[in-house]
Amino acid sequence: MGTGDGAGMLPGQNWRADQKARGPKGIEFRAAVVQTLATLDDLDANIALVRHYTEEAVRMGARLVVFPECMNSGYLFDDAAHCRKVAEPISGRYVAALADLCREHNILIASGFTELGEHSGRVFNSGLLIDSEGRVIAHYQKQFLATHDQNWFSVGECGCPVVDTELGRLGLLICFDGRIPEIARSLMIQGADVIVDMANFFAMDQAEMWVPARAYENGVWVVAATKAGVERSIYYPGGSMIVSPDGDVRAQVPYDRHGVAVADITVDRARDKRWFYFGDRVADRRPAAYSIMGKPFDQTPVAAMLGEALVPEQSTVKAASVQAHALANPSSLKDALDMVDHTAKLGVKILVLPQYFAMPSWLPGHSEVSDQSQAQEDARGRVAGICRRYRCLAVLPTLEEQDGELVQSASLIDDSGLVGVQRQVHPDPGLPGRLVAGQDFDVFETSFGRLGVLIGYDGMFPESSRVLALKGADIIAWTCAWRTPQDRKLLAVPKAEDNRCFVVCANRTDCPYPGGSLVIGPTGFPMSDLDVAAPPVTRHGAVMPGFVNLALARQKSMIPGVDMLRNRLVETYGPLTDGELVSTNFPGAGA
Repeated sequence: MGTGDGAGMLPGQNWRADQKARGPKGIEFRAAVVQTLATLDDLDANIALVRHYTEEAVRMGARLVVFPECMNSGYLFDDAAHCRKVAEPISGRYVAALADLCREHNILIASGFTELGEHSGRVFNSGLLIDSEGRVIAHYQKQFLATHDQNWFSVGECGCPVVDTELGRLGLLICFDGRIPEIARSLMIQGADVIVDMANFFAMDQAEMWVPARAYENGVWVVAATKAGVERSIYYPGGSMIVSPDGDVRAQVPYDRHGVAVADITVDRARDKRWFYFGDRVADRRPAAYSIMGKPFDQTPVAAMLGEALVPEQSTVKAASVQAHALANPSSLKDALDMVDHTAKLGVKILVLPQYFAMPSWLPGHSEVSDQSQAQEDARGRVAGICRRYRCLAVLPTLEEQDGELVQSASLIDDSGLVGVQRQVHPDPGLPGRLVAGQDFDVFETSFGRLGVLIGYDGMFPESSRVLALKGADIIAWTCAWRTPQDRKLLAVPKAEDNRCFVVCANRTDCPYPGGSLVIGPTGFPMSDLDVAAPPVTRHGAVMPGFVNLALARQKSMIPGVDMLRNRLVETYGPLTDGELVSTNFPGAGA
């Protein structure tokens, strides 16, 4: 596999060696997720629930048992004073009961916990991991607080803890934290084999989309437990599940049911960071290109942009992915360019073309790049003519040889000519020869909004789209040659919703997972199953349009008070940008 300059291992680290140093190979164990409903303000009832479901999970062979969020207290409090009244310190009765169960059954338990800070006096939405000797070995406090959380909880102060255990290396997060890609990503970079999610899911998409997405993009197991039932005005549908590193759901408690589901976890699966094909989730990262992720929000370009005046009806445009490209047929490139012309003629103003557009194969060889150099130049000229004629903008990906090296880039062309060029930052695995990587992601000012580009493999790394969002992208063009169904199903929508941007995906029709091009809005789709919400169209020559209203991309709130960019705790994301694996000595990581 070719690698570009700067696209190698993490600086100063050998990831493979670190995996071996983390503990013995071949760790296998059974994990259990418990789906139940805590009783508000009734500690005795909740301890009894925990005991009952722990005993059931142990009968099913579980060594790790995971309970939902705020399991000691319930969740929808009267007010901050009520929350403080039912909160407990770590030294309280609830944690003592969990510790007794762990010692009694030789297991580990993770549970959500309404915590009264013993030293600070603040109240936190916390998660605890207790080992088989009854010790608190990991302590996490929720970072990404929902609107109602903010009424009574303080923002977490424990960072992103990961701890070594007899079952492998475990990291913790809570519910909405899974919507912030940096949190799960930070746990993975610190070597987490298993991410434990203690949740109160309100919407099914949190389970059906985000839990599998975080597992797949990070190559980790996710064990997520949530509630089912009605607590005052909140309906919890359920969605407790165990997901493998390839994003497959291995066990799930049915919706609207209480009970336990178990699955066997093979820790080594999470220590192999290869995708289904060539490439590596860790070794191929480019931390130097992600530096903006560590900056305070008010120091990012998007912060100033969000205050700009904008008239919605004057800020709309039609965008489309044009699912056409060269094939082995000699006339196919002409046909593809004709389709681009037809699309522009019908009023589309932003046209995104598939990866390797002028190449007759989805993974070109070195000789093919040389053979198609003139075809690429001709295609560039033809696309420029279309943009002049119809006053539109096109994203045209190319793969070219320069001084014996391959350079993959995308040209942004409008009616005035070349707007800019984005080089691929994460070189595509499987391409031959020496690949020259771009050093950064740019956002381009266009007549139709601010546009960023992901080329192929760039889109496999959640940092890429986050960087573009922080730099002010309204629209992200992802020019693709997808390898697996998971690339579309689990990675496309989170790019849009996590960043509140429009995402235009243009995929080839001859790659291992063909077609399925689409346009995704900042709020995604009403249904979380993408194959149902936007069934993949595999037809070569298909045009998949979407209506882009920039006003939707100029506010970043998921719900009131919950901003996808402002609410990030950048001081906890050091592992993502400094290229170093960090210590597991987090505040509160032991008791």
